[in-house]
Amino acid sequence: TQKEFTENASHELQTPLAIFQSKLDLLLQQPGLTRQQAELMQGLYETSNRLSRLNRNLLLLAKIDNRQYGQMEDIGLVGFLQELVPSLKSIAAGITLARHYENPIPAVHANRTLLESLVNNLVINAVRHNRPNGKIYLTVQGRELTITNTSDEPALDARLIFNRFYRPSEKTKGSGLGLAIARAICEYHGWTVGYSYGDGMHSFTVSF
Repeated sequence: TQKEFTENASHELQTPLAIFQSKLDLLLQQPGLTRQQAELMQGLYETSNRLSRLNRNLLLLAKIDNRQYGQMEDIGLVGFLQELVPSLKSIAAGITLARHYENPIPAVHANRTLLESLVNNLVINAVRHNRPNGKIYLTVQGRELTITNTSDEPALDARLIFNRFYRPSEKTKGSGLGLAIARAICEYHGWTVGYSYGDGMHSFTVSF
């Protein structure tokens, strides 16, 4: 029943959102728009994009909860991360991404799609809570992957940060689902994810 619901929800929500966005595209191309009208439409467009992301994230969580990602394989962790580096750098946008691999395990048994989503969500979180021209450190040591970022923000609440829709402040961007997805992916594979703070650095560590 849950699987059928998620499939129906995906279809029923994504289709009208796509139509809404395409009509906004057409409106934004109309000649004679005033500055105020264009700004209002741009705001609607950004809200529509956020709804689309929220829909995808909620469906991803539902599918993980329902264990719909059955295809597992042994993935070389360092090689996998190296393949992701170009897209991770585009996410980081001006923030330095440093990498260090020390005695990494040769492979993890995982669903490739979920492993990529896990890394992406942790890097996006590190970007959002970073400072301008800051740094992100991607470290693999033994059976642990740690993503650390510089920040001007104080420590987060380790008891709440992995809860769905938790946002430490109204200034925080995003839907509040990224870290919840990261934890769900870890639990799905039997891994753990933890948070720590020290010397102005936020760190998230995945233990395989």
